[in-house]
Amino acid sequence: MNKVYIVLINYKKYNDTIECLESVLKSNYSNFQIFVVDNSPDDSSLSYFSNWVNTNSYNGINTKFDSLVFPLEDKPIKHVFVNEFECSNGTILFDEKIVFIRSTNRGFAAANNIVLNYILSRGINSSLIWLLNNDTVVEKNTLGNLAAFYEKNPNGKFVCGGKLRFYHNPDVIQAIVGNYNKWIGKHVHIGNGEIDTGQYDYYIPGKMDYIVGASMFFPKLFIEVAGLMCEDYFLYFEELDWIQMGIKKGFKPVVVPNAIIYHKEGSSIIGDENGKKDFTTAEYYSITNRVKFIKKWYPWNLITVMPGVIWALVKRTIQGKLSLVKQASGTIVKILLTDNLKHKCKIVNDKQL
Repeated sequence: MNKVYIVLINYKKYNDTIECLESVLKSNYSNFQIFVVDNSPDDSSLSYFSNWVNTNSYNGINTKFDSLVFPLEDKPIKHVFVNEFECSNGTILFDEKIVFIRSTNRGFAAANNIVLNYILSRGINSSLIWLLNNDTVVEKNTLGNLAAFYEKNPNGKFVCGGKLRFYHNPDVIQAIVGNYNKWIGKHVHIGNGEIDTGQYDYYIPGKMDYIVGASMFFPKLFIEVAGLMCEDYFLYFEELDWIQMGIKKGFKPVVVPNAIIYHKEGSSIIGDENGKKDFTTAEYYSITNRVKFIKKWYPWNLITVMPGVIWALVKRTIQGKLSLVKQASGTIVKILLTDNLKHKCKIVNDKQL
């Protein structure tokens, strides 16, 4: 039974994270360790995590999936709280079931890289890795089904996705995979909005398909040859960039249809202060990283992508989002005028397998 490292990124949504943790802890596959990277602006999430993991008194979970979350796991659960420096220190090996890591918010990729670096230096070659969004709930056999795929394909070079369904509409598919259109610089989710009748259970990802970042499962070998996640993006396009690098190194995306993940979609990204959702950050990175990605991978397609980008800025100008438009426009100009984008991607092993 190969060890699986499970990585969750928390940004203020501690109730979502705890709900996810309870469902993961009920997995019928036992050889796993969870790393929770907290990118929150203060320590309030850590206080809630401490209360939850140490006592049986936590009552903050309101779930649609009672059978997957309750009864709550008996506490305390073996755990440790560390900072990102302690995690990156090559002399420390954690054996606790859950490792909570306090980090500075440098984006989704950078948060994952803290743990990926740890696995590179301390994981064994057979290690498996599951990057899972914190706003998810998983079936009890999801982890086991993902791990079983690699037991059947021990030498395969695959990045696996499960079947993403909507948390609030659990019979409906959110995504089987994502599909990127390099001519317009946008993506769609295959299966989105369809009732799941098994119609995608034998889906074979195509050339421009990629595993959606809400659930990515892969062997340690993937980060050894594809490198760490590119931290230039901060938010959005990082998983597509990573998959592109992996494909370049001989990996293929594959879907494990009996690995079911219920996803709230957007809860881990959109801020919610005083009941008001803030889409500004999400919109900014959605627009600017659209340009950044296409310039990096398909520069000749800038000519077909830029009209859509300009129209996106025009629409937000009409909506009165002038500050967003000004900031995004300035960033896009810098991207276009930079001859060689500096990508913070660590290539561990640059040979083609």
